[in-house]
Amino acid sequence: MTSPRRVLHVLKSYRPQFTGEGVFLERSSAVMQELARDVTHELLVTHTPRPEATAWCGTLARVTWLTTGPVGDLRREAMLCWWFLRHLHRYEVVHFRTHADWYFLSYAMTKLAGRRLLLSATLDDSLPVLIGHYRPLWRQLAARGFRLFDGFISISPRLHAQSAAVAAAPCHLLPCGITVPAAQPGERARMRRELGLSAGDPLLIFVGGLCARKDPATLIAAMPAILAQHPGAKLLLVGPALEPDHVRALEAAARPLCGAVIFAGEQSNPHPWFAAADILVFASRLEGFGTVVPEAMAHGLPVVARRLPGVNDGFVLEGETGLLFDDAAGYLAAVLRLAASPELRARMGRAGAALVAREFDMARIATGYLALYGMADAVRPLDAPETRLAATASIPDRRFHSPVPVTEPARLITMVDAEEAFDWSRPFSREARDVSSMRHQHLAHRVFERHGVVPVYLADHPVVAQDDGRAPLQELLRGRHCEIGAQLHPWVTPPFTEAMEPGNSFAGNLPVAIEVAKARTLTEALGATFGQHPLIYRTGRFGVGPRTADILKHLGYAADSSVAACWPPGMARGDAEAWRSGQAPYWVDRDRTLMEIPVTAALVGRLDGRLGRRLAPLLFHPAAERLRLPGLAARMGLMERIRLTPEGMTLEEAKRLTRALHAAGQRVFVLTYHSPSLVPGNTPYVRTLAEREAFLAWLDGYYSFFREEIGGRSASWREIRYPAEAAPQRVAAE
Repeated sequence: MTSPRRVLHVLKSYRPQFTGEGVFLERSSAVMQELARDVTHELLVTHTPRPEATAWCGTLARVTWLTTGPVGDLRREAMLCWWFLRHLHRYEVVHFRTHADWYFLSYAMTKLAGRRLLLSATLDDSLPVLIGHYRPLWRQLAARGFRLFDGFISISPRLHAQSAAVAAAPCHLLPCGITVPAAQPGERARMRRELGLSAGDPLLIFVGGLCARKDPATLIAAMPAILAQHPGAKLLLVGPALEPDHVRALEAAARPLCGAVIFAGEQSNPHPWFAAADILVFASRLEGFGTVVPEAMAHGLPVVARRLPGVNDGFVLEGETGLLFDDAAGYLAAVLRLAASPELRARMGRAGAALVAREFDMARIATGYLALYGMADAVRPLDAPETRLAATASIPDRRFHSPVPVTEPARLITMVDAEEAFDWSRPFSREARDVSSMRHQHLAHRVFERHGVVPVYLADHPVVAQDDGRAPLQELLRGRHCEIGAQLHPWVTPPFTEAMEPGNSFAGNLPVAIEVAKARTLTEALGATFGQHPLIYRTGRFGVGPRTADILKHLGYAADSSVAACWPPGMARGDAEAWRSGQAPYWVDRDRTLMEIPVTAALVGRLDGRLGRRLAPLLFHPAAERLRLPGLAARMGLMERIRLTPEGMTLEEAKRLTRALHAAGQRVFVLTYHSPSLVPGNTPYVRTLAEREAFLAWLDGYYSFFREEIGGRSASWREIRYPAEAAPQRVAAE
């Protein structure tokens, strides 16, 4: 197995501080990962101290904050050099996205190590400007220091021309790529209602940090004249308060305008605010690129922006995609012209969106960066359009996880993998679509009814697409005897663009665009068939991937159940981190909108603690299994691996698992099995009628045990995900 190719990005400032280059790195790293899955991107932050929350971008595999608090320049330099000494060997490329090393020592170390070294100019930091920051005595030496770099990247023609005039290495013009998510139906109307806007009221939007350089004061000063002609107009300021004193002055200026100026603050997702707006207004006096302007254009908005030669005059085309101004009078005239003409706004908006798609396509820009990194050979053309996914959640990445508090009593959720029957001993086939076993689920429901169980059927595409599969579920749903969720089997879910090979049976192994397309196909089919959008999801074979959580958030899911603790899928069995996943529910994103509800499984025995988790990858390795070492460890009471299922687990094993976890504080348990097991011969677990009777008796015995000995009860997954909503319903039912 070859080691991954790694790129180190270096920034002075990063989250939680607002930084445009940091945001661009997050967005571009997501697309670079889609284009080149074998290239890993990591970030070193030199000046911003380490915050408490460190989960910001899932496609930055590691983010390291150099300091934990304020430090002096010399100490920071020493820390930087020490860090490079220890870690530089891991990277092929080091990309300083700002001049972060005043003394050039880390640059020299990178060069001596034979690594590719690049420097970006993003604001007012072209090479002549950087050299000019040094005292005259040292400028010649600084100029020689910049010769260590293999290339210079500028994001605007102005910066590019300035650097190219003095650079000894190649200079490259790579503007910021733009990616925006697809607009959600009804989003504009909803946002405008919340902002108190009528249909014809023009909404001006500014997005950016509130500071003197961005000059939102000019926008506020013009509002009385705008309101005189458009009484319903509003100015929306979206962004963090970078300069508190300046913001207080802005608020004082806006106060007499009776709510016509709205301070929305920093928004992690600005796109709905763009959807609500009619015109972007941007008065910034200094920008390296001004990403927010083409971003607004991508949303179909006309723009009114201060003229910045060599920065924005290449895409704010006068009278075509927007209007440029040089002073307050020019700004007011431009806004009034657009506010008076919906037709002109629409025409400019269409032209702007087309220009951004043509000139600032993120996939093309990301490909350009990978080429500069010397990794063009790693790029694989996208099999589908760019996904435009955020990278703000992760099921396997523990940085994003936070616990879900769960109270007494213990609750048991039953999840059934509703799927086609197939030969478990043969390779996967697209032709395996027999879902006749769904007609036999009533056998389990006899047990469910005795114990008050309402299972959730996680249905895959063959079940949804065929009457033999969907009709029994529709009948159960009408009787409120079940809930419906989604389960993705990639090999039987269109579109079929991937090769049929074992690795591709795990959805997380697929290119992100293909995983998105398959998940969307399944989600839409479930919604059309059952008249409700599915909210809980599972990847078949527990094949969750690094972007699965982002996909689920994008598609509107509220919960996932693709993890079985101590049961990593085949693609991750050798990954020690995969064995560390817990059994309790947890949030997988900072916004706490997507919850993981793992299938109950654990290591049980005298070695079930930290040592057991370290030994498990070795003990349950295929080679060790061939030597029957797991069975030996179980008989000795050292360690056994148990999953809460009647498939391959005895009732006594399930009880032993439950007792151990309950004693350790576990209060949510998830029992699962495959629907084809109710027809003898479909799965290795049920081959005869007698084994089916034993299977049903297992369920009956376990539900009785859980209620009588554990003191728990059956529950819906919704009780865990939506506790505030579930509590009144439960009281009413009782």
